[in-house]
Amino acid sequence: MILRYKPLKLEQLEILKCRAVVAADEVNELGNLKLGWEGEGELDRMIDERMAGRNCIHLKDYRFSVSQTGNDSRKVSRSTSEVQIDNIFIAGDLVFTFEVKKYNFDLVYSDTVWTFTGGDKFKNLMQQVSRHNDAFRYLLRQSGNGADFEVYSCLVFINPKQTIYNLPYGKNILTYSGIEKFLDRIVRDNHYSHDRLLDFLESRRLTKSMYDGKANIELDALAGGVYCEHCYRELERVNRNKYNCVKCNENFDLLTVTRRLINELKMLNEDWKLDSSIIAKYSGHQISSSYIRRQKQRGNIDY
Repeated sequence: MILRYKPLKLEQLEILKCRAVVAADEVNELGNLKLGWEGEGELDRMIDERMAGRNCIHLKDYRFSVSQTGNDSRKVSRSTSEVQIDNIFIAGDLVFTFEVKKYNFDLVYSDTVWTFTGGDKFKNLMQQVSRHNDAFRYLLRQSGNGADFEVYSCLVFINPKQTIYNLPYGKNILTYSGIEKFLDRIVRDNHYSHDRLLDFLESRRLTKSMYDGKANIELDALAGGVYCEHCYRELERVNRNKYNCVKCNENFDLLTVTRRLINELKMLNEDWKLDSSIIAKYSGHQISSSYIRRQKQRGNIDY
């Protein structure tokens, strides 16, 4: 089963919320990113449960670059942009894409601009789906063997507590109550091999988002400590070699915690020059420099 990796910006904001003063707009962004991540994981689970043992293809968090001019005859391209599709699903020899939204508020559908229930304007979410559909169909045509595929692009509202008012029939918009029925209907074995198409798509996949960047903070401004990699609650030290997260009810050994500290620092800024003293300080001096140096000498960690 292919895993979905947490977005770098979400990781960065979760780390910084524990270790620095985070602005109110960044706290809001963190909440939105976390909801999006949770929603994508929920749809992954629904799809993967149904395709188990079936001849289907499921690509998660698929990113590719497109030219903003759309004109391949230019000798020098003006610029490129990035398209991110939450899910690409090939089943029954049909291609489906899903754009997942998890909001904690209700919306009113419109052919132009969607609104909040109070009447304030939101945005037209189907425009994003349409742009992504057009870009992905263009990419398929470049593959040479995906030109005959029709792409069915769906907007998915994954929150069971959300209501979308005035939602018309036949707009490829799924609310929570209809997602599982839709998946039950489309999950069918592929009768043809799509290996060439899959190889092409993987060759065009961006392994790193062009929008990922370094956190805007100095190393010395980070507070020390040891936090759970799942919920970011401060860990409690059980003994010399073990930490515990009370919230997750999970234990972590000292080496795992050390590796996590190094990963956090690299996620914040991959250009930082790390040494054992910096990592020890980042741990709040809960892990000694000598232990860190010893584990590096043994090849258990790298920085």
